Order: sequence, then C-alpha cells, then structure tokens
Amino acid sequence: MRFSIVKVGVVSCVAAGLFCGVASAETGQTLNSASSYNDVTLNVNLSFQEINQLLTSAAIKADIPPEVVKAVAEKESGWKHFDENGDVIISEDGGIGIMQITNQSNYDEEKLKTDIIYNINAGIEILNSMYERSDLPKIKGADRQVIENWYFPVMAYNGTKPVNSPLEQATSAVNNHAYQEQVFAFIEENSFLGGTQLGEFPFSTADFQYNPASDENITFLTKEYTLTDTHESAYFFKKDDRVVVTEENAKLRPQPSTIQSGFSLSEHTALVVTGDFVYDQDMNSENRFVWVPVKTADEKYSGYISSAYIKKADNEPETIPPTSFTDVSARYQDAVSFVVSKGVKGMPDNTFGIGANIKRVDAAVMIAEVLDLDIESAPDSGFTDVPERAVKHVNALKAKGITSGKTATTLDSHSEITRGELAIWIKRAFDLQASNGELPFNDVADRYTEAVSALVYNNVTNGTSDTTFGTHDHAKRGDFALFLHRAAQ
Repeated sequence: MRFSIVKVGVVSCVAAGLFCGVASAETGQTLNSASSYNDVTLNVNLSFQEINQLLTSAAIKADIPPEVVKAVAEKESGWKHFDENGDVIISEDGGIGIMQITNQSNYDEEKLKTDIIYNINAGIEILNSMYERSDLPKIKGADRQVIENWYFPVMAYNGTKPVNSPLEQATSAVNNHAYQEQVFAFIEENSFLGGTQLGEFPFSTADFQYNPASDENITFLTKEYTLTDTHESAYFFKKDDRVVVTEENAKLRPQPSTIQSGFSLSEHTALVVTGDFVYDQDMNSENRFVWVPVKTADEKYSGYISSAYIKKADNEPETIPPTSFTDVSARYQDAVSFVVSKGVKGMPDNTFGIGANIKRVDAAVMIAEVLDLDIESAPDSGFTDVPERAVKHVNALKAKGITSGKTATTLDSHSEITRGELAIWIKRAFDLQASNGELPFNDVADRYTEAVSALVYNNVTNGTSDTTFGTHDHAKRGDFALFLHRAAQ
C-alpha cells in the first residue's frame, strides 16, 4: 500500500485461525498445507510456487478470490518479501514486505518484517475490511467470489484518493494509472489466458465527488452498479462441479505441470471437476494459476487443466419437450427435440424421417436453423439451383464459409449429401478442432481427413464401424440430428 489507510480494529490473525495449516517463521517450523512442498524455510525468499501457495491458501480461507490477492501482491512487491540479501523489502513510504503493510499499528511491525505468512494474512485482513466498508460501491447481485466486486476494496487498500479515481475528472477518460486499474490489469494478464477482459463499470464523473488538487478522500455518490459481464473466481470449484473451457486448444495435462505436453481441448468443451486443485509440480514455475483435476463430460479423458482456462458452466438449459414424431426412438429423441426446437421441420406424415437420406439443400437449411444464422442480410450465393424456400439459408452458409458449392454457380442442391461432405460442413459450422492422432478408418481420403478427425475428436461420431467412417455413404436425417446436437454441446 502506498497511501496511509484508515486503521481498523482487527482480531489477532492467530486468534482468528488465519494461520491454520501453516506455521510462523518465528517458531522455526515449516510450511504444512495441501501442497507437496516440504521443509520450506520462511526467512528467505521462497520459490515462486511456494509464494503462490501461501497467497492462494490465505485468500481462500478469507473467502476472497485468490486472483485478487495475487494481483495485489504483484502490484505491491512483485511477490517478493525479502531482497537478494535476505533483508525484508521496505518501500520509501514505509510499506513492509510482500503486501507492503503501511501505517498499521494493529499489527506487530517486527512480525510483519520477519514472518511472510503473518504479512500476507495482515494484508488480506486489511483488504477484507475494505470489502466490508459501507461507503464503497458494490455490484448489484454479486457476492464475494465475483472478481469485479473487489474493484473498490482494492482501490481502498491503496487509498480512496483523487489519484485513484476511476475516471479522469477533466476528460472522463479511464484513469489507467489508478491503483485498482493496474491491479485488475494484472488479474487479466496472469489469472486468465486468451485476452479475457474483466467486466467494465458504467462509470460517470458524476459518480465521484472530489477535488483533484486536494488529498481528501473521494466521496462515492453512486453506491451500486449493474455489470452485464462478471467473472467468478476459478478457485472455489468443488468435486462434480461442471465447468467449460474458455480457450481454443487449451491443454489437458497428464500431470499438474506444463512440462509434459497435453491433450488439446476445444473452446466450450464441457468438463467435470474430479477433486481439489493442486499447485504446479515445478516449484520455480512462474505460472500464477493452479491446476484443476477434471474429466471430459463423456468420461473419455481426464487430467489437469489450468484454472486460467475454465469457468463455471452456465445453468443447465431448460428441458426441451420431447417430439411427437412416430419414428423417433429413444436413441434419437433428445437430438431430434433439440433440432426441432431450433426450427427444423419434420415430414408431412408426422415422422421426422430418421432413416431418410438428406438432400444437400435440406442439410444446408438444417445447419442454418441450428446455428441461428442471419439469413436476411447474407449476400447472394450465386448458386442458380437452390429452391426459393432455401435461398436465404444457403446464402448464409456460403457467407459463413461452411460451403462453397459444387461449382461457382451450383450447390448441387438435390443430390443426397454424403457423410464425408457433412463432416466438412459440420467442422466448419461449429469450428471444431481436429486431433493430431491417426484415424483408424480406411475409407477417409485426404480431402476429408481433417473434418472426420474433428468429428471423432469432439465426440460427434465414431464412424460406422471400427475401421470405416462411411465417408461415401448417404447421410441419414436421424444421424444428422445426432451430429448437430453433439456438435452444439
């Protein structure tokens, strides 16, 4: 902390049980908690992952997102408590150690210097007291585990001074120099991967009252904000929780480390948490995340995934009413109900046509309906053989890059589509990632290899036998419904 902050009446960290599972360096004991690290000496700089463990464990015990605590420690000290000579780091304004505790008479100054665990817990307790302040704004409907809800407590950790105003008063521009903006930038950089941006507050200069030339604290006139995009901490998942992958080609590792190569997962892959998270096996790794043990929803694969690559799955979708088609068996019921809910039509005789072959034009309509493509604004495809009822759907498919037709001017609309051709369309439609592994099928030509691999890899289909995909077989409407349902999940 660079600015003096209001003193708060706090209970002793020891009395509050904040040291449960760890020991103070004053006692000469070693770190004892969920990790596999042994005989940790606490009066010298620890390894990166030992610091990761201390910050994470203390944050979780205080019910604060570890992402927030880690970023505060990054901003304050770069995760350093001692310098290269073994002396505690003390800033010019008197900030002590890893959490840069300043002007806090409630804490033992000597222990703040000598005991990194005491220092971390003191910082966390101060941060928590800022969350409890009634004069600081909150996010409507958000709880403690929502990262964005700590924006103002993080500001107050440093000081609610004009220098930390979220907006420049004169220009209304975002104040990127504000302490909390820098901390939240660290969260985006180190706790998420793939350019994730935290939710933005709809700030106005009218929300804050202060004199830029004064050192008086900011008065917050707006006490509650509504954010449309927030992020829950990835550290509070429990066994059997459902999560989804947030990044294309996220790695599912055999061990909790990046040392070994992993199995690539597609964005939106559904996973199930199988246990408590663990820390990186490489103690000098500078990864700030933890590893979550998971299995794929179909239970085919399991391993460890970075907490930076997952988020809580959305609520289960509303149950889709079963269809009343007379030819839909239990095997197809969920898939047919799904595509029908998207606008796909059945046959005039009250059947879906489970075993019927599909014309290319009808397959195009089904994909466009399931993807909910914009069929009104897509440019003309240039195909001259598309019936009027399907022109807009085919236009949308070509604009999306799903098909380029059989020739520049024909879709070959009335030909029956093959499983191989359908594989190409589905891969493109859902942007499915192919595997690097070798396919077991002997009927897949080079043209179809990547598409077939993508369907198999993403559990859309396993082929017609152990050795054949049925590449040149005509696709059936029932199987197509299954493919669309699985690809969309």
